[in-house]
Amino acid sequence: MMAPGVYTLASLSLTTALSANEQTPIANLEGMTAVTLEASFKYGSGGESCAAIVQTTPDGGENWRDLARFDFAQASLVKHCNLEGLLSKGVTVYADLDVEGVYDGVLFDRLRCVVSSTGNYAETRLTVRAGVR
Repeated sequence: MMAPGVYTLASLSLTTALSANEQTPIANLEGMTAVTLEASFKYGSGGESCAAIVQTTPDGGENWRDLARFDFAQASLVKHCNLEGLLSKGVTVYADLDVEGVYDGVLFDRLRCVVSSTGNYAETRLTVRAGVR
């Protein structure tokens, strides 16, 4: 692994609704074999729902694939998952994650987070971090 460490994929205050707000990708993760993801949602008030989707790309950023989806509403929560790239996995058809879950066994050299929310939050913060190894 060329660049192990902890990376921030998203760190933002939520106010107005967001529609597939793409955060800056973390690149140069060649050799990544596993990643622990943590999503921290610190709820203030208002809002309806928030989704943080962590993605990877097989082709330098042209197409992105969902790895994990974290869903939040109106409560402070911390959620996490661990994904591995060295798993034996049978042939499957890829599908975007439309509810909270993971797509394990697929890791490429970049990660990013896409954030969507509904309603107007106040004093609410979302942070998503990746522990890459």
